[in-house]
Amino acid sequence: MMNEVDALRLFNEAQHALNRHQSVHRSWMEVSQLEFELKEQVRQKDMYKALRKQRGESLKDLPIIQAELEKTQKEASLVKREHAVLLKKVRVFEINNERLSAVTNTATPQVQENIDLIDQLRATMNEVKASTEALRRKMDFLASEKEATKEDLASAKDQLRVMKDKADKWSRLNDELRAQLYSAVSERDAPGLE
Repeated sequence: MMNEVDALRLFNEAQHALNRHQSVHRSWMEVSQLEFELKEQVRQKDMYKALRKQRGESLKDLPIIQAELEKTQKEASLVKREHAVLLKKVRVFEINNERLSAVTNTATPQVQENIDLIDQLRATMNEVKASTEALRRKMDFLASEKEATKEDLASAKDQLRVMKDKADKWSRLNDELRAQLYSAVSERDAPGLE
């Protein structure tokens, strides 16, 4: 027959085991939350890797863009020189009216060709300037994106390290609580050893 002391002791052991079980359950819930957060961090890390790869591919194009920029600058310089040469050829001379009409009658097609060529060269030079400016803006944008990606990656690494530390801590705590639970269960199941 069970007396009050045995019943009280049994009740206390049951209460103690229940408390341990609840503690272990809370630990499991916290571990589950940490696992979820860790998976989220891994997903973000993968996203940052993909962004970094994409930016890396954009940065691989940077030497090509710089080469194109240098090429267009050389072309612009050449166009400017040709323009200057043509301007020297198409000088306006102060001539009296008779000589002017004689000169213009013989040189009109050649002068008109030169004027047309100058207009074409100006249009080409404006296109080169516009493409050069667009390339410069693209290079500036890529540089700022690269810097932002570096900062994001550093932040993600820090967050990942913190989450790993938390997960390690909770894993150790979980192992300790499991050991305590197994010990309590073993003590409960072996009443004759006391």
